[in-house]
Amino acid sequence: MTDPLTMYVGRFQPPHAGHLHTMHAALDRHGRLLVLLGSANLARSARNPFTPRERAGMIRAALRESGVPPGRVILRPLPDEFDATRWAAHVRRAAHAVAGNAPVVLTGFEKDASSSYLHWFPDWTLDPSPPVMAQDGVLNATAVRRALLERGEVPAHLPPAVAAFLTRFLDTRTSARLRAEWAALEAERAAWDGTPRHEHLDLHVTPEHVWLARRPGPVGAGLWTLPATLLSPEALPAGAAVFAHPARSLGVPTTAHVVLTDSPPPGTRPVPLPLALARPRQFFEDHHVILRRMLEVGAGRSRA
Repeated sequence: MTDPLTMYVGRFQPPHAGHLHTMHAALDRHGRLLVLLGSANLARSARNPFTPRERAGMIRAALRESGVPPGRVILRPLPDEFDATRWAAHVRRAAHAVAGNAPVVLTGFEKDASSSYLHWFPDWTLDPSPPVMAQDGVLNATAVRRALLERGEVPAHLPPAVAAFLTRFLDTRTSARLRAEWAALEAERAAWDGTPRHEHLDLHVTPEHVWLARRPGPVGAGLWTLPATLLSPEALPAGAAVFAHPARSLGVPTTAHVVLTDSPPPGTRPVPLPLALARPRQFFEDHHVILRRMLEVGAGRSRA
C-alpha cells in the first residue's frame, strides 16, 4: 500500500513553534508532508506581512536547523478565493497533484473558526495536533504579528531561523509601511460602532483593459484597487454583484457591491487586462478575486 500523504494548511504569518511542532509530529507519524501556504495570491499587508517565498524560506530554514531533511517536506502556494467551495477545490487539487491515489491525512490544530476547514474533507483522515501553549495562552501568529507590527519586537516561541529573519525584517522599509498600516487598521476597528458596513465598487472592463486606481495609503498604499465609495445600508444598489466574505476586508468587515460601469470611473487609469490578471498580489484586499469572478460571470453570459 502506498504511504499516506499528510497535508498541513495554514497561512504561517509567520511560522512559529506551534507550526513547527505540528510538522514534526506529522513527519514522525506519517513520513511525507505537504505544507500549503495560504493567502498566496494576496498582497503583502498587516494581516499577511510575508510573501509565499519568504514563508517557505522561513519554514525550510526552521526545519533544516531542527534536523529535518529538506526532501521530506513539500511546500506549495494556496490561493484564497473567499469562497469555501472554491478554496476546498484548490486544496483537493494540490493534494492529488502530490499524493496521486495515496491516502491523505489532514493535520492542524483547532483554535477558532478559522480552523473549521479541518472538517470539510470527510474522505480524508483527520489527525489533529494539540496547540502549543505560551505564557499568555495558545501560541498563535496573530500575537506574533502584534508584537512585530505594534511594538517592533521579535517575540519568544519562534524557531531561531524565523527569529533571525524577523529581526532583519524589522529594519526594512516594508516593515515601517506595514507598522503604519497596522496602526491605521487598529484605529479603524476601535472607532467602529458595529453598524454593518457596505461599499460600492465600480468596475469598467473591456476585452483589452481594466480601469484601476491606486490606493493612497496608509492601508494598502500603492496597490491597484477598484474605486470604492461607502454606502448607507438603506441605499444599496440594485443588481450589483455582492461580495460579503467576513475575511475579505483588512479592517472593519465590509460587504462590497460591485457595479459594472459603461465608462471609466473618475481617478482610474487603464491597465492591460492580461497584465492585471497575471499580478494578483498587486491588488488591494480581494479586488483581484472580484475581477476574476466578474469576468467569469461575463463569460458565462456570453456563452449563453
